[in-house]
Amino acid sequence: MRKIIRVIAVTILFTFIVVGCGIKDDTTNDGNTTNNGNTTNDGDVSDNESNSIFNAEVIETGASLLIAPEVESNEYRSSDKISVSLNDAKIVNADGQEIAKEDLNVGDIITVTYNGIILESYPAQITASNIKVVDHNILMEGYLAIIDDLYLEDEGLNSDIKMIALDTTEWIGLTDIEKEIIFSKVKDKYGYEVVEGTFEDLSEEGIIDNENLLFKDGILITLSDMKYDQKKSKITCATKKWRSGLGAVGANEVIASFDGKEWNIKKDGMWIS
Repeated sequence: MRKIIRVIAVTILFTFIVVGCGIKDDTTNDGNTTNNGNTTNDGDVSDNESNSIFNAEVIETGASLLIAPEVESNEYRSSDKISVSLNDAKIVNADGQEIAKEDLNVGDIITVTYNGIILESYPAQITASNIKVVDHNILMEGYLAIIDDLYLEDEGLNSDIKMIALDTTEWIGLTDIEKEIIFSKVKDKYGYEVVEGTFEDLSEEGIIDNENLLFKDGILITLSDMKYDQKKSKITCATKKWRSGLGAVGANEVIASFDGKEWNIKKDGMWIS
């Protein structure tokens, strides 16, 4: 009888040991983190921390980079803007030569390598281990060159202005973030408030006096009939700078060509009123 009881006791003890070994630690990390571009619902960090690689465009430089990840990437699902720590990053150009972070420029197309962990703030945050510059977005610079050329035409129209309005209705080839970059650069270059809108939009908002056909505090810059030949690095469009019914200037055809270093502007059918 004692032998039977002893066997039962041993069996019960063995069962507890097996069950105990099968218990998993359900402790979760309270940090709000995404791993390899996949958001975790409970803030858990996945054990898979292998390197992740994605393409992005530089939209702001400095101690850290602000980038816009490629729309098709997992990182874009986390955030359309990501701040990148460069503390331990190796940065190289398209030829593989190491460069300093100060050599990075707005509009650079880069490949980013990081550990797969994204901190879910806005912008999101990552720490890069490697960054390679693979290309540069020259189209934004082309827009800025055309805008600058038009701004300098009949400078009397710019007298006492406080803002520049940009009609982007027919702009092509740019993301919303790239448009934001252009707005920011126009503001920095000329020192005026920059707003977006058509003549009708600005009239409805009371910025333009539609009754007297007057933009008292600014100028409206419009680029229309736009075409972009990426292979030839050429933009064609019509331009107009408007201040009032009797104060405007423009060209029926503007051709902006990139020669590898800068954009060159040629105009045909100039008009003034």
